[in-house]
Amino acid sequence: MTNTAEPTRKIVPRKAKYDQDFIRRSRGEKIFNACNIILMALLLIFLLYPILNVVAISMSAETEVMAAKVTFYPIGFNPQAYTTIFKDSELWRSILNSFLVSFGGCALSLVVLSIAAYPLAFGRFYGKKLYSIIIMFTMWFQGGIVPLFLTIQNLGLYDTLWALILNSLISAYNVVIIRSYFESIPYSIVESARIDGANDFTILFRLIIPLSKPVLATVALWVIVGHWNDYMNPLVLISSTNKFTLQLKLKSLVLAAESSTSNLSTLSQTTDHKGVAALSTQVKNAVLVVSMVPMLVIYPFIQRFFVSGVMLGSVKG
Repeated sequence: MTNTAEPTRKIVPRKAKYDQDFIRRSRGEKIFNACNIILMALLLIFLLYPILNVVAISMSAETEVMAAKVTFYPIGFNPQAYTTIFKDSELWRSILNSFLVSFGGCALSLVVLSIAAYPLAFGRFYGKKLYSIIIMFTMWFQGGIVPLFLTIQNLGLYDTLWALILNSLISAYNVVIIRSYFESIPYSIVESARIDGANDFTILFRLIIPLSKPVLATVALWVIVGHWNDYMNPLVLISSTNKFTLQLKLKSLVLAAESSTSNLSTLSQTTDHKGVAALSTQVKNAVLVVSMVPMLVIYPFIQRFFVSGVMLGSVKG
């Protein structure tokens, strides 16, 4: 009678197991790691200092700002610049306009970009190469500001938020990025769905897009930041103050603060003229902070999609 009992496992003490898994690093590797840590710390300082300096200047006292004593922390806390900005009744309207353009334009852009990239990745049709060349052509040559303005005006979109959304709805670069990620998805998924009777729109919206969250999240961040920081297009295509985006409104606040400084010569000599002059600098830096904060808040929620390995387990051979 054969013995079918399972062989006994060798119990390894935890300390011994830890010693076996421990990797002893050479002296050169330790020096290399130390140099990497020092380099990353220096880069972090170089990247953070300008941001901290902007925040500190916007919240410091007037005399310290004029004396250029502010470095990376506020000296003599003074929120006057933010009070000047937020007391403007039209500011919140411009923030709402920017949110509508940024997030509404982002949602529509992702749909249109996915539809444009899908046939490039999975299509089998005559003229596919020409289709790719036409899309790439727009990366190399553009019409310019005047043709853009005339086109928007003839379409009846001038002085509307739709002009900002539709103008940046699709980008050839983003199409190429999404197409490249689509091509990394096994074609067998598309074939299996077609055998089951699914059409291209069903495959795109129920299979390909859910499997492409990392690239779509990345492109979404690009589109949102692009709309949020856009200044030239609203300047050319928007004329009504109630349709100003945040960048246009903040620019008008900066110009108003600068005009207060330039008119000092017409004012009588008082003790508060230095405070007025400093307010212009404080407002400029406060404007930068106000424009940065929404994107800094949104980024952590999108960052969780910046991962690889979404396709693991989707296809089993």
